[in-house]
Amino acid sequence: MKSILFALGVALGAGWSADAQATSCSLGAATTNTTNFGPVNPLLSTDTYADSNTVAVTCNFTALAFGARLCFSAGVGTTSPSTAARALGSGAYRMNYNLYTDSGHSQVWGNATTSAPTSVLLAGPVLSTGSASTSFAYYAKLPGSQTTVSTVGNANTLYSESYTNTIRVDISWGLLASLLVNCPIAAPSQTLYVPLTVQATVQKNCSINTTNMAFAPQGLLKQAVTATAQITVLCTNNNAFAVALNGGSVAGNVLARKMKHATAADTVSYQLYHDSNYATVWGDGVTGGTALNSTGTGANQQFTVYGRVPAQTTPRPGNYSDTVLVTITF
Repeated sequence: MKSILFALGVALGAGWSADAQATSCSLGAATTNTTNFGPVNPLLSTDTYADSNTVAVTCNFTALAFGARLCFSAGVGTTSPSTAARALGSGAYRMNYNLYTDSGHSQVWGNATTSAPTSVLLAGPVLSTGSASTSFAYYAKLPGSQTTVSTVGNANTLYSESYTNTIRVDISWGLLASLLVNCPIAAPSQTLYVPLTVQATVQKNCSINTTNMAFAPQGLLKQAVTATAQITVLCTNNNAFAVALNGGSVAGNVLARKMKHATAADTVSYQLYHDSNYATVWGDGVTGGTALNSTGTGANQQFTVYGRVPAQTTPRPGNYSDTVLVTITF
């Protein structure tokens, strides 16, 4: 009797071992390998989302496997300091983002917990071989107003992070695994690794605003009259830009700007400068004068335009004006 029981025990052991070797799981074709936020303007306050992400798993069961417990976990990639503060990278530069288990983007995806969606019970065929599949959806958000995020080389810049073996699916199968095991699994029957690249392209962007320049009313133009205007520039951090002023709508000449009477042909000569010493004409750097060259900081930068009407023969009374086109190149 002892030898029969021993033989029966060996036979059962061999049967469970064969089942463990035969049952296997694999990632499905629907698994996301690249999460791409696309073009991102870090100066905007709006968040950017990339929510169509899936980890698909198919398990091939033997007759005695019954089912499997799947635990979906995500660690950190190549550029993130932690799961709570994930960041895309471009060299030494970083841009914040994160992965979530809910469409409301409130639950950061980290280690699998005992409850859905990171813990999934996959039922196999009853007393027969066959396959069963499941999928896990996750979501990605890149916050807006990341004004310190930089471009590199004055060009649109790709930021990315790679995961090779830190996003995984731990799996335990068999009757006891189906009924009793939950996440996290101390000794998985199998672990699948999900290769993933997350990326976004930081755009070089600039905006510009100006105030008008108003010279004080004069009786006679016996001495120079001065005034100022402000140009406010907002450009992506570390991105070079140039601000040019054209020759105006009256003269069309950077070096000989004029204001015209509202109803007559009379004109008044004037000039625009970079400096309060009225030494450097602010122009376009091509037809005359020099453009202003600077680099964006991700914050508003304000530049003063210095205007000067030199002493000259006084024309007829009235209002004189000119329209100067301000162009920013970046």
